[in-house]
Amino acid sequence: MLSGLPGTRSRGFTLVELMTALGISAILVAIAVPTMRAFIENSRIRAASESLQNGLALARNEAVRRNERIEFVAQATGWVVRVPGAATPLQEASGREGRTGLTLTMTPDAADRITFDSFGRSIANADGSASLSQVDIVSTNPPSSGNYKPLRIQIQATGAARLCNPAVAAGNPAVCL
Repeated sequence: MLSGLPGTRSRGFTLVELMTALGISAILVAIAVPTMRAFIENSRIRAASESLQNGLALARNEAVRRNERIEFVAQATGWVVRVPGAATPLQEASGREGRTGLTLTMTPDAADRITFDSFGRSIANADGSASLSQVDIVSTNPPSSGNYKPLRIQIQATGAARLCNPAVAAGNPAVCL
């Protein structure tokens, strides 16, 4: 029997070593969880923002390509690009990009659409409603860490959609105009 020989040790961990390792692991997890939560929330905000920005760019490009008016309509479950008044969309997003748990604030109030002309510029909507000019995307339950980044989509007079961070200071390239 090897364990009984003088100068040999048995293999394994003592209870003190195991408890020390578990304590260190618990401290590391407690430090990492808030940062990981902020990372996940920022990723969800970024995915929803980029989906909306891509939909706006698609509508603008379709208007130029087809040489006709095209509208982008934000919906509770995603967005739709279509010819104004048409029932069949040219393209739509189902909202799988993670809009649940996020709050989208449209500016002006109650605006949900924007229409582009054949030059890709924003024009008056066919139904007379106010044209969408800005969308703020924030988490409904923001993390407490300092890494949280809400985003804003600004639709410029030229019709281009710009993604920016409303929380950064002037001089930063991500600042909202």
